[in-house]
Parts: sequence; structure tokens; C-alpha cells
Amino acid sequence: MSISRKVEEGVIASSWAVRMFEDQSKTSQVKEICDFRLGNPEIEPPAGFTETLKAVVQNSSPGMHRYTPLAGYTETREAVARALSKESGLPFHTKHIIMTAGATGALNIIFKAILNPGEEVIILAPHFVEYPYYIDNHGGVCTVVETNSDFTINIDTLAAKITPNTRAILINNPNNPSGQVYTGENIKAVAELLSEKSQKFGRDIFLISDEAYKFITYDNVTLPNISKIYPNTFIAASYSKQLSIPGERIGYAAANPGIKDIHEVIEALTFANRILGYLSAPALMQRVITHLQETSIDITEYTERRNIFCNALEDFGYSFTRPKGTYYIFPKSPTDDLVFTQELAKEGILVNPGRNFRRKGYFRIAFCVKKETIEKSLQGFKRVKDRFRSAE
Repeated sequence: MSISRKVEEGVIASSWAVRMFEDQSKTSQVKEICDFRLGNPEIEPPAGFTETLKAVVQNSSPGMHRYTPLAGYTETREAVARALSKESGLPFHTKHIIMTAGATGALNIIFKAILNPGEEVIILAPHFVEYPYYIDNHGGVCTVVETNSDFTINIDTLAAKITPNTRAILINNPNNPSGQVYTGENIKAVAELLSEKSQKFGRDIFLISDEAYKFITYDNVTLPNISKIYPNTFIAASYSKQLSIPGERIGYAAANPGIKDIHEVIEALTFANRILGYLSAPALMQRVITHLQETSIDITEYTERRNIFCNALEDFGYSFTRPKGTYYIFPKSPTDDLVFTQELAKEGILVNPGRNFRRKGYFRIAFCVKKETIEKSLQGFKRVKDRFRSAE
């Protein structure tokens, strides 16, 4: 065997993820495919992004495409710090920000900076599929905690899983795949629990918030500011969803100014950015997003798609929690989730079974696609639901 056993196991376990990026139209028996597997937004970036990109390119200067400082351009980090300070009222400074290759890069440098081999990171199910791999990348142990039936955080269940070996809790808010948004009360309860456990075990337990979908919320739902609620926090953020530019791989890691030994923490994050191979975030995109901190896609486009899908699924008898954020719906499956997704595939409808997100009995729909694709799929969703109705 030429590859490591661990990687071989990962390849087998995640083969479905690879297939999400492949063209299924050539292998399917159905003439037209409605693919809802991948959160790859069809909506184009806002005009402000395109205009700023053109301006940056047309006014390029010598050295513009050289390596950047490891933590990112000072002016870019200043812009991010100003935005975070405005939101939280905390003294975020340039030094608290590390520009990264998306939120993925941010999470990996955070784990590299804080984890000793064998220390635990708690994640909440259902969760983004790559989290366990990120934690394992840096010698950590992943502990999965189930959420409530509406995907909110169960404090008692969480408390039972925290041990002297717990180093951090990772939350994804808004949550992929459920679309749930954890409320301020929910996060405050988590913060109180972590303060209590930190004191009990004599070590700080970090709260890490993956906020990739921060700008995609509905019905006037607002995201609680974790930095104001708990001092030992990190934020991993991305412009992929905010500006609909996932292929550009631009984001940042932000360390709360209230973290003890903050200078050492920032040095560790910067060092991790170098040794993990990221070196620095893409130079061109750093210059562009410097001017776009408060710019985002038009949320009404996603709202319309969400409502078309949710209203139809409700009429068909599907059970689900209407998403408060992201561009995913996570309905209950009328039967085994793998069997059900295979039946949908026979109708030319491609979705992900819930087991891929550590929640069997559900399936995930990504509605960041064309409205026409959603509308074409609806009768297929109805037909498959009707086939299983008698078994419910």
C-alpha cells in the first residue's frame, strides 16, 4: 500500500464528498439533473465586488503579486479589526487578525496553535463534514455532542461531555447543515458553562465560532456576538458566502483581545499560517475585501429560494425546521436517509444523506441554485415522499 492507512480510511469514508464535485449528468438514467448537494452559490457576487476588483487590478503597483506578510496586509487587517470592534464594542486591533485561505484555513491555524496531542475538541451534531479531519490534522480528538430535535444546543448534554482534557468547543453559527442560528441566550449558557468548567479544571477552555454564513440570516434573525459574551474566543470567518466568491479562498481568524497571553497566541497563529503551507491569504483578494467589510450579496434572493422550497416541502408533508440562516434545508427522511436519497436520485434529484453530517434520518438540500432548478425538482420530491407515505 502506497498511502497511509489513515488517509486510506478517510478517502473511503468521504468518497461521497468527492462525488459532489463531479458531473453526474453522464451517468444518470434521468435526462435532467437537479443537483442540491454542494453549497456552491449560483448567485453572482454583488456589483461592489466586481467594481472593486476592477479598480484594484487597473491600479496595480509593482510588487502587488509578491508574497504578503504572513499575517496579511496591515491595511486589510485594520479594516477587519475596525469592523469587529464596531460590532462588538471590544478593542480589536490589527494584531488580533490573521488573514487566511478561507474559514478552513482559519480553523486549521487555530487548532494548530492551541492543541496538544490527544486534547479534545467538542463539536455539535449535525456538523460540517470536515471538522473531525481538521481536528485530527493537529493531533486533537473529536468529541461529538448531539443537539436538540430543533438543533439548538442542549446544555446538559454538552456539560456531560466536558472533561479535564477538553481544550475547545467548536460551534458553527449559522449552522451547516441545519440552518439553525444559536441565540444569544444559548451562547450565554455555553459561556457560563465554560467559565465554570475552566475554573473547575484549572485551564481555559476556548470557544471557537465558525461564522462562514454570518451574513446569511432570515426573518430579522441576528447573530449573537460571541466575543462580547465570552473572552476566550476565536472567530473563523470567510467572504465566500458574504460575497459569493468561494473559489477565491479568502477569510480570517480573529483572536479575542481578552484572551490571556494574547501576544503568544497571535504569534502561534501566524507561525501556524506559515508551517501549514498557507503562507498567507491570496494577495489580490486581500486588497479587494479591504474595501468590502459591510458589502454582501442580496439576501432577498436566498430568501425567495428558501420560501419556494420550504412552502412546497411543507405542502408535501415533509417535516423540518425552517432554516434561520445559511442556504440549506435539513428535513427528516421518511425512511432510512441513504435509501431515501437513492430514491430521490432516481428522480434526478441529488441531495446528501444526513449521516454524512452525523445525523441519520435526515437529508440536506442546498438551495443556492437557480430558481428554475428548484421548481423543476418539486414534483419529484412529492412523488418520492408519496411513495413512502404509507410506511410512516
